[in-house]
Amino acid sequence: MRALSILSAIAILVSLFLSWTGPALPVPAVTPWDLISALKPDVEALRSFIASSPGELVAFLATFVLAAVFLVLVLFNLPSRLIGLLGGGLGVGLTGWTVWKISKGASDLPVPVNLDIGKANDIARAVTDLAGPGAWAWVAGSALLLLAALIGWDRR
Repeated sequence: MRALSILSAIAILVSLFLSWTGPALPVPAVTPWDLISALKPDVEALRSFIASSPGELVAFLATFVLAAVFLVLVLFNLPSRLIGLLGGGLGVGLTGWTVWKISKGASDLPVPVNLDIGKANDIARAVTDLAGPGAWAWVAGSALLLLAALIGWDRR
């Protein structure tokens, strides 16, 4: 489980630099790192950005910070299940929340999406069209980090 938790935290961090936009979105490839670096963050800019951002965005950005902290702690053989649970749980929770919002038509996506949450093929089609490799890596990394934190690992 230790190796799985390391790989999942790395997947979350790598997703910062991968495209999150799928083929159905009429926008160029967008990565979270491009958005963060466009802010030219300093302490005051980050403080005002977090204060004015919706909670989902703050939780999304927190998953990257938690994955980085978790990875550093694991590499020093001090794994924290709480940080793994928070990082993975936030990612899994945000994924579920987003799918639910899309199914209710409450999401403000740039393309219309008709999705019945009860039909797996509708979900698979929508995710394949809208999500790029960065989103896949983030979701898979979050789910695996949550799983690894729930199961635990041996300390060596």
